[in-house]
Parts: sequence; C-alpha cells; structure tokens
Amino acid sequence: MNVGMNKNKFVVIALAAVLALAPVRASAGVPIVPPVVGPVVATGGGSGSAIYGLVGCVASIMIAAAVASREFNRELTAAEAATCGLLFWINRANARRP
Repeated sequence: MNVGMNKNKFVVIALAAVLALAPVRASAGVPIVPPVVGPVVATGGGSGSAIYGLVGCVASIMIAAAVASREFNRELTAAEAATCGLLFWINRANARRP
C-alpha cells in the first residue's frame, strides 16, 4: 500500500474516534414545537411558479435545440440558449420575412 492511502485511513479512523467520543446532547422524549408567531395564511404563487418557469425554460431550450438540429443541422448559440430558445424563434421568424 502506498503512504497516501495509509494517511487517509489514519485520518478517517481518527475522525471516527473523535465523533464517537464527542459529547452529544439529545433529549429524545421532548417534542420540538416551533413558536407560533401569528395566524398562518397560505399564499399562492411563491416558489411554485418559479419552478414552473424554470421547467418551461428548459423545455423551450430543448425544443429549440431539436428544431435547430433537425432543420438546420446546427446547435443553438449561447445567446439563443441564454434566452430560453426565444432568440432562435425570433431569428427564424425574421429570416422568413421577404
């Protein structure tokens, strides 16, 4: 065995010993109850809409990349990907105009 492996084993064993012998305060029978500040009101929107926006952006990038690959045999540019694929569709619409 090499010296580095022995050193790593020694460090792991020493860390395990320190954690095993460390004092732990635990009160298993006492329930943890958060303090009540006021009436809890459920609000709509919040972080749920951000998740849908993120998923929509990723889906738009994937669709634009698939179309760019299939029809133009190219990848999306960094600007097209950064705008969630919208720049790809705008450039494509402008190219079709006479």
